[in-house]
Order: sequence, then structure tokens, then C-alpha cells
Amino acid sequence: MKKLIGLIVSLSLLTGILAGCAGTPANNSVTSQVAGEADTEEMVWPRTINDALGKQITLKEKPKRIAILDFGFMETMFALETPLIASTFAERTLKGFGTLQSYAANTQIEELGEAKAPNLEKLVALKPDLILYTAEPEHLDMKLYAQASQIAPVVTFNSPDWKKQLGEFANCLGEEKKAEAYIAEIESLIAESRGKLSGSNAKTVALLFESTGNKGSFFLSGSAENPVFFNKESGLGLTPPDGWPEKTQAVSLEGLAAMNPDYIFLLGAVESKANGYTQRYLTEKTQASSVWQSLTAVKNGHVYHLDAAVRAKGPLSIKLGIESIVKSMTE
Repeated sequence: MKKLIGLIVSLSLLTGILAGCAGTPANNSVTSQVAGEADTEEMVWPRTINDALGKQITLKEKPKRIAILDFGFMETMFALETPLIASTFAERTLKGFGTLQSYAANTQIEELGEAKAPNLEKLVALKPDLILYTAEPEHLDMKLYAQASQIAPVVTFNSPDWKKQLGEFANCLGEEKKAEAYIAEIESLIAESRGKLSGSNAKTVALLFESTGNKGSFFLSGSAENPVFFNKESGLGLTPPDGWPEKTQAVSLEGLAAMNPDYIFLLGAVESKANGYTQRYLTEKTQASSVWQSLTAVKNGHVYHLDAAVRAKGPLSIKLGIESIVKSMTE
């Protein structure tokens, strides 16, 4: 620890990059302030970021060495075509997420280890000029935040709306045009896909994944937390079964059987390195269960797999999820 502190202090003295102090929370949004340039299409540097913790961080120039302490942000960085130098769970995410596997061979992202205990000594040695972190209460570690802030400016994000969060990243990284283009592409895909699925509105659809700690139970992906798939106006307009929760909720296999959806989409989970970062969807025990076999979706062959990346709700996985659902329900 003394070695780590010494490295942090040394780096802090060398960088001279100033991070602002805490202010009034900004409704969990990231905005930027650039004197005289706030409304221009491409804002100049330096710029001040108001992040999800209500802190103001001034960035002198466009960041070039960026590290993330939330592997779920990796998709956003690729969507904005912004290189990364390091990430937690870097290898597992690159090789495990179907959305990122095509990048893995030509991308070098240093491994920082587990999200709860990243390798800060390695992060210091990498000399990032910006660190991105989550402000989600269930994942935010203020001790880790304080330690990371001694290494480089830290900007936090916490927006449930993927478009808003992509825009916030773009404001921070100076990639507004790329964000606008990507959002327009996905909105067009959603509108087109909603039309293709209009003939299936009477069918009920479930998105869920099996609990790793309690076989035979599931986590249901809440309708309000997944508007891209369930919202009738701005999403695909999928119809959840009666009793489907608005927020993620655990349910037993028997509880799922009571809902008895017409279509089931199983979200994957990435296995360990020893298992080649493959994805698992359903245990053999559950699959062989008479209760599972009695489900309408199972009997009609309407059980499909969605890549584990879709659980992270990143911009690339949203596109993959939409395309996978449409293909499964229309072909």
C-alpha cells in the first residue's frame, strides 16, 4: 500500500491535471461547459464536465489515455470509436461478449482485474489522463473513487437511458457527432423493427436469465428498465406476460410457469477463462424439469438465446438484441 501511495503521489505531481470539487448533484447527468462555445457542434478544449456525482472536472484537452473501472462501458467506447488503454474484466469482456469478439484480435486493452478490486498499481503505471467510473449506487465504491481520483481525473456516469448516457460520454470525450449518428441509426432500426413485429403484438414475450446461485430460479428483465424492448412508442413494443414486473425481479420456475409466455429469450452469462469465456444459458437440470418442459414457449420451440452482452445494455448490445429478437420472431 505504501508503494501504491508513493506512486500515486508521484504521478499526481507530474500530471498537473486538476479535478474540480464537489458541487450540487446534477440529476445524474453529465454536461459540459466551455466558455463561449457551449452551443457549437464540436466544442473546444478545455471543457468542464458536471458528472453523475455532481462533481465538476476540468479537462485541459481531449483525453488520449482513457481507462474504465466499469467493464460495461467498453461497448460505449467502441461505439464512439474511442481507444481504451485499460479496463476491469478486459479479457473476459472482449472475448466473452458477442458484440466485442470481432474487436478482440486487433485491440490491446490492459487487464485491471475485478471491478471491486482493480489493480491500482498497474493503473498508476499506465498513466491514464482520464478514468471513467459508474455512479450506480449498487456498484459505486467511494473509497475506490477517491483512490482513482489521485491517479487521474475521474468522471462518473449513471443514466438509465442509453441514448442520454451515450451523449454524456460523447460530451466528455469530444465525440458528439459520432454519438448523434449512432443514436439516429438505432432509432431508425427500432422503428423499422417495431413494424416487422406488429403482427406478433398478441404474443407475450419474456426476457430473463437463470440465477447462478439458485438453480431453477430466474431474474426477469423488468419492462420499465428495458424500454428499448418493451416500450410501445419508443421501443420494439413487445408484450410481457401478465404479472411481469417493471423492475428486475427474481421468480421461481413455478412462478415463470404461471406467467407462461409465448416466447422466451434467455440472456447468457459469460463463463470463466478455463471454459473459454463461453456463454451458458440454462442448466441441464432446469432444462430437463417437467415444469420447464410444460411451458408454452418450450413446447412450441420458441425459446431463444440472447448474448450476455445484452444484460449490460450497452449501445452495441442494444443493436444486437433488437436484431436477434426480430430474426427469432419473424423468420
